[in-house]
Amino acid sequence: MPMWLRLALVSALTALVLGGLAQLITRGKPVTLDGTSGSITPEKTSAAVTVTIGAGVAVAGLWLFLDGHNGFAPLALALAGAAIAGFMAPSLGHRHDVRWTDEVVEGPSRLLGPTLGLARNAIPWRDIVATGATLTGYWYVETRDRRRVYWSFLYQGNQAFAAAIRAHCPSVTVPSR
Repeated sequence: MPMWLRLALVSALTALVLGGLAQLITRGKPVTLDGTSGSITPEKTSAAVTVTIGAGVAVAGLWLFLDGHNGFAPLALALAGAAIAGFMAPSLGHRHDVRWTDEVVEGPSRLLGPTLGLARNAIPWRDIVATGATLTGYWYVETRDRRRVYWSFLYQGNQAFAAAIRAHCPSVTVPSR
């Protein structure tokens, strides 16, 4: 089989698997949900796979570097793998969860490169004046003084949080894909 055909088949299969996974994730239920509060979380399986792959790439790059392969490439590979694993690792716990009550929304408040950082904010619903999306695909609610809480459409229970935004902040438009 020609190389270009193998590459096309692997690309198509990857796109189908990722698309199917995204559909399953977006239909997922929130971690908790009752009449006045809820909590949504990043999908843990994809986070675990990403951390594992990143760690594997880091180990492979470090091994190549220590094995005497010259040049910058093995070290760059190790650093890239460590960055991938490190950026996604907080999503394995509850650091990136978004929680809400009748009074406030609380969740990640900073981006760190293409992912969420470790800082968190609690924002009263009455202070939310806008929503938006970042270039890296995260959504946010925002106050007049630009404090934000970020989340992604890949959070399990995303629709429940969108409904809470509509109920508490009818004047803002909820982000969508």
